[in-house]
Amino acid sequence: MKTLKNSFKVIYSLVGLLLIAAGANAQQHNNDIPKPKLLTVDKSLTKAEADQLMQASLMFYAFWNTGNEKYLRQAVSADFHDNTLPDGRPQGYKGIPFASANFRKAVPDLRCSVEDLIITKDKVVCRQIYTGHNTGAIMRHKASGKAIQFFAIDILHIRKGKIYEDWHLEDNLNFLLQTGVVKL
Repeated sequence: MKTLKNSFKVIYSLVGLLLIAAGANAQQHNNDIPKPKLLTVDKSLTKAEADQLMQASLMFYAFWNTGNEKYLRQAVSADFHDNTLPDGRPQGYKGIPFASANFRKAVPDLRCSVEDLIITKDKVVCRQIYTGHNTGAIMRHKASGKAIQFFAIDILHIRKGKIYEDWHLEDNLNFLLQTGVVKL
């Protein structure tokens, strides 16, 4: 009887480990969440600290990759502040989905890849590449139908697992050239 109980404990433990592994594996295979091509982590961080910073940033880029606000809610604090706010975009948390929705009108198939992710004590620096096709109007200009590709760089400040502040720079000129809005 004791051997049978021990066998069941081992089986339950193995099933539990398999379920945990399957859950982790499912998250790893979620195409919504960009996987960093290059990753640099400050060696003074504990694994838990680094994981928390990485989780917040990857959920942020999963939002930019998909436009799905469930990722944004996981990544960004309610008191978020954009230090490089473009004209016409609302400040704070609401400005992020506003920007995404308006950009996706021009590039509905927008995708974000994380090329380089640098994790430090309380911030993440990220270089991304955005791709898609200009199939919607931009500033009263007809869609070009052309493929687009441009880069962006962010500095995300993170506190308690949430992004509360950022600085960002996008290659807007290259984007506008590719879509035909600007001609040189």
